Amino acid sequence: MPPDRFTHAVDVPAPTGQIWSALQDADTWKGIGPIDDVWAASHDPDGTLASYRWAATAAGKRWEGTARRVALAPGTSIRLALDSSEITGAIEVAVEAGESSRLTVALEASPKGLMATMFWPVVSDALRRGIQTQVEQFAARFGAGGSGQASTA
Repeated sequence: MPPDRFTHAVDVPAPTGQIWSALQDADTWKGIGPIDDVWAASHDPDGTLASYRWAATAAGKRWEGTARRVALAPGTSIRLALDSSEITGAIEVAVEAGESSRLTVALEASPKGLMATMFWPVVSDALRRGIQTQVEQFAARFGAGGSGQASTA
């Protein structure tokens, strides 16, 4: 089964370098997709984010997982593979320069464990409904005030 994919893009009135720098701080990733908390970040010698541990709360339970960088175009995009006992997927953030910076976040997710598989329609719907607000709030950390555009597949 291919993963569900959710995307949202927003214009951010901040330079791409400032956004890129913030993306190297694991705390910046809180609140996107299922991620409520992050810790134990690791970085390459140049300061580029390599991985972190994360947690999400669903159905009254805390679920923990890992995020590991799997693709990088320095200054432009970063893709992190997400893995937990119940969900697998990825988060990718791309930054494009322009009159204002364009920030695009794509979340891919699939059920992995028995619980997630049983409740996947509900989980998928929650991810679909939440992506726009999550990305707008994510972008607001950089002073976003622009318009956004969402899509799901």
